[in-house]
Amino acid sequence: MAPSSLQAHRAECSALRQEVWPRKPARGPQSSRRPLYLCAPAKARVDADGAALRVRSTGRADARYPLYRVSRVIANLRVDWSAAALQACLETGIPIVMVAGNGAPLGSFQPASVRPSRVAEDLDELLARPDGREAYVTWLRAVRMQVLGEWRTRREMADKPLAAGVFKEMVRRHVYGMADTISFDEAAGLWRGALCALAAGALHRAALQPVFWSSGGAPVNLLDDMTRLLDLRLRLEVQSGMEHSLVGDGVVLRVFHALSDSLEKQCERVLSGLARHVKQGLAQWR
Repeated sequence: MAPSSLQAHRAECSALRQEVWPRKPARGPQSSRRPLYLCAPAKARVDADGAALRVRSTGRADARYPLYRVSRVIANLRVDWSAAALQACLETGIPIVMVAGNGAPLGSFQPASVRPSRVAEDLDELLARPDGREAYVTWLRAVRMQVLGEWRTRREMADKPLAAGVFKEMVRRHVYGMADTISFDEAAGLWRGALCALAAGALHRAALQPVFWSSGGAPVNLLDDMTRLLDLRLRLEVQSGMEHSLVGDGVVLRVFHALSDSLEKQCERVLSGLARHVKQGLAQWR
């Protein structure tokens, strides 16, 4: 972007901050930004409109969303994107997750990192080793075990201990089987799409790409692994009968966003733990 265009872009963003959604006290740089859901059954089109996205859909007034207030976008396949709108999101660091009709993620667009981060370079080096993928899977199992252990501790502190053998079976399924088999039916797809977008944003902030490649050419899908981990955590949080009341997208999203801050923080902690784990593994190998 030319200097004059960049200055104009910044000036427009500054003006929008005064005109649209006045600032509120924020806990951090991400707290004033919101996810944008474009999952209505009607067809829609997204275009760039200065420092904003303009959404046009049949039978509804145009909606304008300033880029500085959008954290991530979840959109279904009935949304047509202009190249300029995609470019605006990617240049502003906004990941886009495309979802199917039931809300399940189909894929994502993520802003590219101009320079690889040190953790990305370290992870590439670790995965290039013959035992690198095994080391990553061992770490992932340990993280999933930690999520289950923390959940069990919270239940015990609330005088809701698990029946004998239940936790052992959960470890078998969710740690060693890497399964996410707690079925919430219709809520599953919508949640998974929203969680995928949340994880994509955390990966971008950590300068990590969604997929890495291990020795022998096998993929390590970091985005999918983080999505599944957050999915497990979210399902555990609402396991005590709440799933039967999760009817309709609005209710599902309210429950999700009530927990989204803690989920986002957990994802960031997990990625920080991955960086430490990879660094320690390389130190021993070198």
